Amino acid sequence: MKDNIIKTAYISAFDIKDKYLKDLIIINTKCLIDDKTQRCVYVDNNRLRDELIYYRFYGEIPGYNNILNILLPVIISNTNIQKSEDEVVELIQKYVKYLKREEYLFEYILSSVLYNSIIHNIIEDKNIEYKDLLQKIKEQIIGFTISLDKPSTIKFHMARINAIQLIDKYIDLKVEEYDNYKILGSLLNILYDIYIEDREVKDFGSESIKKSILSILGNTENTNIDNIDFILSMSEYILKLRKYKINKKIYDKKSDPRCLINLNEGDTYNDPIFNQIYVVSKTFNNNILNINIKSKSGLYLLKFKKS
Repeated sequence: MKDNIIKTAYISAFDIKDKYLKDLIIINTKCLIDDKTQRCVYVDNNRLRDELIYYRFYGEIPGYNNILNILLPVIISNTNIQKSEDEVVELIQKYVKYLKREEYLFEYILSSVLYNSIIHNIIEDKNIEYKDLLQKIKEQIIGFTISLDKPSTIKFHMARINAIQLIDKYIDLKVEEYDNYKILGSLLNILYDIYIEDREVKDFGSESIKKSILSILGNTENTNIDNIDFILSMSEYILKLRKYKINKKIYDKKSDPRCLINLNEGDTYNDPIFNQIYVVSKTFNNNILNINIKSKSGLYLLKFKKS
């Protein structure tokens, strides 16, 4: 039963029309390492580094702030809420730096703790009541600790107090409108919409989270999704990681997407990041080399500017 919940939560995250958020979810899935000895699944930072270097050539930065469902692969592949929390907090800080959103650092950190707690709690008890769930995630925020320098520690404690006060407001059903700059507030709005009164979400990131949570609570996932066969295989992969059946090896390479420039249309190539690829087309326009490739994970258009 729990296996099906995990799979549908993962699949439902892709039921949106934003290719770039979906690509980031796939990237984070590919970077996971199952450690049977430590009983956790963690992110291979070397692999993540190269994945995000590649992403600069084919992806775009989401125009909204609620990107928290990029954390879903880490959350649902871990069975222990605390080990999962440690990983998502570390991972979200890397993305804050990569996306250049340092001004929202504490908002992202607290929101990642919140989201991790939400998912683990509803997987364990999908019948949990709204106020009970908010009380549990509030306790998780209260108990959360992080090592920071003194000036940052003061700012973080203020952010934590604000988060706790906001959760209390939502417990009392005193809700706010969706606001792109309030990531934690968006999470609480999603819970309010699901449990109390449904409203329309404002961005693809919130939509992805909402559909993942709803699927855990019993909604049937939509399988009319682009590249669904690959997404289904990745959901099975998440289950195997969760049970420490992959024994994934640490990535020990250093890849450069510019090596693809030497390929020609019709070539096949085994790339360290994309794995087996086929070059669909290669064109040069306005000082930009466009290379369309096809891999198991989908179609990608890489753009290289002439230096």
